[in-house]
Amino acid sequence: MRTPSSPVVGTAADIAKNAFSEGELEILFLQAGLDGFMPKSWYGKAKLVAPTVRTARAAAADADPAAVEGLRDFVRLVAEKVAPNTPDGVEAGTPFWKLREAVRSDGFDLHAEYTEITSADPWESLHYRLAGVRLLPLDEPRAPLSAEITALEDDLARLGMDVARSCYQQAVANLVEQRFEAANGQIRAMLEEVAAHLATLHGFARVQQGDGGRAIAYLVDNKLLPPRDGGSFIQGLWQMTHTNGPHPGTSTAGEASFRLQAMTAAARYLVDRFAPPTHS
Repeated sequence: MRTPSSPVVGTAADIAKNAFSEGELEILFLQAGLDGFMPKSWYGKAKLVAPTVRTARAAAADADPAAVEGLRDFVRLVAEKVAPNTPDGVEAGTPFWKLREAVRSDGFDLHAEYTEITSADPWESLHYRLAGVRLLPLDEPRAPLSAEITALEDDLARLGMDVARSCYQQAVANLVEQRFEAANGQIRAMLEEVAAHLATLHGFARVQQGDGGRAIAYLVDNKLLPPRDGGSFIQGLWQMTHTNGPHPGTSTAGEASFRLQAMTAAARYLVDRFAPPTHS
């Protein structure tokens, strides 16, 4: 069970400060199980919200399971407060959209669920009632991305791919800090470095910085990476890196998270195939 990151909790706290009255905030913290972290006295909503979530975050950092669960419930309950009235989609820039983007950069997603309200009048438009909001993991919980990050970084260091390792670390940091376009650009550079470096170990002549496309084509054309054995996947992923890349406003948290996971897996596959560890 992961603790929501500071950017996620901060986004939820900022939204809560504006969406709830002072009395409602007290009830919110009671519902989330964070009332034990509330200050003894406060004046104004900001003086209530900030100390409460900051103290709860500190407790969660000390592995307090109640604080971890409380912060997750806090984020979910704030999302319920600002969720749209219908399941027709979430408009960019709305509080729910902002919180969902922050949560997605943390490896989770917010799913608002609705029930239909039927009417005896056939001419009356369909109505919905919000049933709740669920906080769901974007990746499989038994194989968290963090473990893959550690393993890949270790291999990049082992193989002397310092540029690829640096790009990878920056991609992860940018995703956590919600700089999605920057994360896309760095993860593309990482995959390019990995492909070019590994291809040179098998006869590829690198003529310029980058050369990722030529390196991948070399591996495929020389049947080192057959199309049906990873070649088409790597080529398709490489082509995808040229869309919605490091340009402001072109990527969302969900897309950036997917790219990071997919290219982590792709780099892992290439390293295992072309530069497996040697055993004495």
